[in-house]
Amino acid sequence: MGRIPDLPCDIEQVVDLLGIEVIRDTGTQLHCRCPFCADRKAHMNVKIRDNVFRCNRCGKGGGILHLYAEYCDVNLHTAYEELCKIFGPDGGEPVRKCKRKPRPIETVELPIASPEVRDNTYSNLLSLLTLCPTHQSALKERGLKSEEMERLCYRTTPTTRLKRIVTELLERGCILDGVPGFYCQKDSGQWVLDIRGSGIMLPDRNLLGQIEAIQVRLDKVYNQKFYNLTSVDQYYGTQSKCCPHYVGVHEGDEVVCLTEGVMKSDLAYSFAQGSPYECGFVGLTGIPSYSQYERALEELDSIGVKRINVMVDSDYQVKEEVRKARDRYIEMGAAAGFEMAPITWTQKQKGVDDLYKHLFRDK
Repeated sequence: MGRIPDLPCDIEQVVDLLGIEVIRDTGTQLHCRCPFCADRKAHMNVKIRDNVFRCNRCGKGGGILHLYAEYCDVNLHTAYEELCKIFGPDGGEPVRKCKRKPRPIETVELPIASPEVRDNTYSNLLSLLTLCPTHQSALKERGLKSEEMERLCYRTTPTTRLKRIVTELLERGCILDGVPGFYCQKDSGQWVLDIRGSGIMLPDRNLLGQIEAIQVRLDKVYNQKFYNLTSVDQYYGTQSKCCPHYVGVHEGDEVVCLTEGVMKSDLAYSFAQGSPYECGFVGLTGIPSYSQYERALEELDSIGVKRINVMVDSDYQVKEEVRKARDRYIEMGAAAGFEMAPITWTQKQKGVDDLYKHLFRDK
């Protein structure tokens, strides 16, 4: 059993000292109920040989000193001194009475995970799902080919096997903490996939191609046509955070097109491929979306883009809020040093995807 130099104890002794409940002992690992979160299922894993611990539910982890310090609410220096007094040559009683921290009873929102973590979890999630025949037919009506649907990783929101999907993600080593769309049940400690409406799942990809968020195009439209996969207001849930959606944009491109929506960008780019109008797209997940646009301007400048073709829906000609957003985008882009090229077409085709379908797929 390994010991840290100058520490007269190992992590198993500290687990016993603190009274942390061990559910299963494999000889090399202890599976414990985490004392730092509302854990009822033994999510804390203690590796005896390495003298380290980690809770797969709340993310707390570290070595012997971190475990003692976090539990007793002291710094690492004090933890070292107290453990030396407790387990040193003279032994003795603990210098303080260690009390478990009260488990949270309020709804806790986790900070959003990194783009790398979200991309890995969402990519694995989409790989477990399929696109139902109804959605395939609807997308074919929109002009997409089957191979394009697969390339875009469009999927149907799951309605069954949700527990099995979550289990499979965990077995693959995916992190669910801080990933919008996942939360933890307060009573059971089980992770849950939060689906709030049926529809087509659309990956929202950043400039590196990573999936930062997932939009859902709803089958039944009430107040809105889209929603973002989220677990806000759930226990250990996370609020969604979309990014500018990039498709066909590469370093060295001088021109990109700007429009609204993940699907609109994907369709327009697919339709234009191989034509004189082939060009990468940036889709903002909403109108207006100025913070996303500011990020897009910085990223486009960093890869050498010079001109932005503004191709928002043609209804800007009749909708005041769309016109104001379009004008603001042009103003912000020009102020950032881009050549701004507003593109106008007839209202017979509302979006750029409708326009490009008419030009390149309906012939």
